Amino acid sequence: MKHLTLTLGALCIFAFASAQRLETLHSFAHKITSATQAEVANSLLAGEEARSTQRGGGNILFSEDFSSGFDGVNGNGAWTTIDNANDSLWIWISPDNTGFYHNGDATGEVHPAGEYSGNTGTLESETPDNGWMIFDCDYFSTPIADGYQDTDGSLTSPLIDFTNDGSVILNWDQYFRYCCYNYAPIYVDVTNDGGMTWTTFDAHGSFTESANTASANPLPTTLDISCVAAYNDSVQLRFSYMQAPEVGTGYSHYYWGIDDVVISSNENADDLAMVQLTNGDIWNVWEYRVTPMEQKIAAGDGGVLAGVLYRNNGTENQENVEVLVEVLSEEGDVLASVSETIPTVYSFANGLNCPANSQDTIYIATGWEPSATGNYILRSTLISGSSTDATPEDNTMSKVMVYTDDEYGHDDEAALDGEMFPRESDIEGLYDPSGQGAFYHMVNGGSTAYGITVDFGASCGLNIDGDEAELEFETRLYFYDNTVGITDSPFESAFWTYDPAWSNAGAYYLAFEDPIELDADAVYFAAVIAEYESDGGLTVNAQLNSDTDNSTGEFNQAGDGSFVWFGSQAYSPAVRLILSERVGVDEIANLNGINLNQNIPNPASNVTTFSFDLNQSRSVQFEIRDLSGRVITRLEEGTLGAGAHTVTYDVSALSSGLYTYTLIADGISITKKMVIR
Repeated sequence: MKHLTLTLGALCIFAFASAQRLETLHSFAHKITSATQAEVANSLLAGEEARSTQRGGGNILFSEDFSSGFDGVNGNGAWTTIDNANDSLWIWISPDNTGFYHNGDATGEVHPAGEYSGNTGTLESETPDNGWMIFDCDYFSTPIADGYQDTDGSLTSPLIDFTNDGSVILNWDQYFRYCCYNYAPIYVDVTNDGGMTWTTFDAHGSFTESANTASANPLPTTLDISCVAAYNDSVQLRFSYMQAPEVGTGYSHYYWGIDDVVISSNENADDLAMVQLTNGDIWNVWEYRVTPMEQKIAAGDGGVLAGVLYRNNGTENQENVEVLVEVLSEEGDVLASVSETIPTVYSFANGLNCPANSQDTIYIATGWEPSATGNYILRSTLISGSSTDATPEDNTMSKVMVYTDDEYGHDDEAALDGEMFPRESDIEGLYDPSGQGAFYHMVNGGSTAYGITVDFGASCGLNIDGDEAELEFETRLYFYDNTVGITDSPFESAFWTYDPAWSNAGAYYLAFEDPIELDADAVYFAAVIAEYESDGGLTVNAQLNSDTDNSTGEFNQAGDGSFVWFGSQAYSPAVRLILSERVGVDEIANLNGINLNQNIPNPASNVTTFSFDLNQSRSVQFEIRDLSGRVITRLEEGTLGAGAHTVTYDVSALSSGLYTYTLIADGISITKKMVIR
């Protein structure tokens, strides 16, 4: 839960209700399904990235690698368990990959072992080969045809003495997947009085809460538990799986794996850190990477609003911390600068509450509005009176803001690293209904919606065997009513039959049947949806692990078998709202006699070649952009005659990842993606 330490007057323009928060709760549960191989692969890839961000500590005060199972290691003492399933949920995975209950009985399975989690694979912790723990509620509820129940249980440590320790940092490796509400049902409880009272900490770490979504594997997680544990001689912690209090019930399936528990002291007294920077109020409404000029916030209303999420990772409070916010041009020139002072940034141990907030937020109105379309940089820096910050490199954060003539979007087109698939239907050979969409709010009146753009996935329109198949779908604009949710809100729609040429063609424009007038302070939901079972799958490219403002919606099956829109997904689909009448980018280019081909080779590691055709002489430029949208190379080709042309470019100096390249011919631009190995 985010805690707002300061909210400025500019926020009054966002006074309407927080629509996306209401969309988080449902009377339905997601359909319980197995993870796809793509989801398993993504969780492993995310685990590699998460490993590099784990926050370390000082002296080791306690460690447990579960090599001796429930008995504990290094003379620490035994771990105890309790659950609501006759002590059959917590399982120790031995070095030979066999599961054992707390009483010593073998399960005879490789875990996770449930009918929906059996394809997931083991926890990729630092020391998985010597044993680890799993709360395997999916296995307990297998087969689901025999019934299932909501599961609760805890794994409790032996007593630990922290009498001489003023800083207590808990680290562990984990992975998990849960059903069926967005709130994660995993917690760490800590006691210092023999279990009479427990203080509860959220345990989902950096995972963006989302039901039926696998976390990174592993997901290294850090908690500062000093406010309970410091200077106490009888501390215990427990890993608790329980029904999230926001909903009370609904968690029955999947798994939670735990390994390599390490408790250490914090050796850093001064250590401020930026956690996130937003260009908007992500608590009450949403932020946007791409904003049309007609929906910019006027300088008189506060201009661009910067949300600075920060925390104190050190052991000492920081006084009079200056928060500097700047707006820069793409070339790095400072266009606006404003700052606020936070009187005290408390350490985790000294926080006003226990547990302390994982981060705090300050919103600062910059008083700046763009005067022209283009890319701008929002940057914030934490400036402390201390000159001994342990990690000054994390005191500054920046992000790119894009202002366009007519485009409203949450996703970063250069960072689309996932493809959202529908599930296979119970009807053989068909896909379930599916849909992807995003919320948009109108700061100003007078805008008109003409359509949406969608970046369809490479597999869109293919059947289960990978062959082309017919796919009929709709584009919709919902007039969002937060009293009934997305599903039951009124909408306008247009009907389409999918063209295979749209796959991986970048953002493809799809017009509404008629222009739709938009009201100031109103909320809309733009979506693409296949409402019925289909031969071809509707897939949309997306930016994974990016939706921290709950702007994403997914059309999926609820527990009662109906299909409804679920909010609060962890990704941002490439679905953008268009506020002017236009034709597709490729159509514009083709009408003007311009054609840009895919670079060869792609992926590229050394030299790649761009080829294109012109039907008449034109002035030509090429731009290469990185994941943040910044131009890293601009090639001036001059005036080229009609015919076929090629441009070669050495990519060996570029880091691995996704880039875009843009052909600009007499002001007409076409953009495609390329991958660098």
